[in-house]
Amino acid sequence: MKTSKKLSFIAMAMAPMLAFSTQAFDEQESAETLDPTACGIVSVYKRPPETKRLYHVVINTIDGVPVGSNSHSFVLSPGKHKIKVMENITDSYFTRRRGEMLNYKVIEIDVEANMRYYLGAKYNRKHKSKLKTGEYWDPVVWKTQEKECEV
Repeated sequence: MKTSKKLSFIAMAMAPMLAFSTQAFDEQESAETLDPTACGIVSVYKRPPETKRLYHVVINTIDGVPVGSNSHSFVLSPGKHKIKVMENITDSYFTRRRGEMLNYKVIEIDVEANMRYYLGAKYNRKHKSKLKTGEYWDPVVWKTQEKECEV
């Protein structure tokens, strides 16, 4: 009986703290959402480590809007974004063949404020002959880092 009283007391004592921290989190999230200068960066500037079968990609569209092929970094609002990328795999075991290849894919990224996301193509060597289905690669975020961002 004493044990159950102690447990109920601890639970009641902790409940206000949990409600307070949830409220603080919600307020912080709302402040970020409402802040028009909050942003994150998606980049293909740095070359991924090819030793890990990661290769360079080119961004084709962001949320369905075409972007310039000469651009390497894009400032985006916080939230989910669909990014269409084209692989640039140069692995010595990979042979490009004439005909159809699925070398464009879409990756969805939940961009957070003040974060930088580096995109790349992960080469799946065991599926190197599956060009039409695109199974030979996957778009990935190979590195993230905190980076102050302003619009």
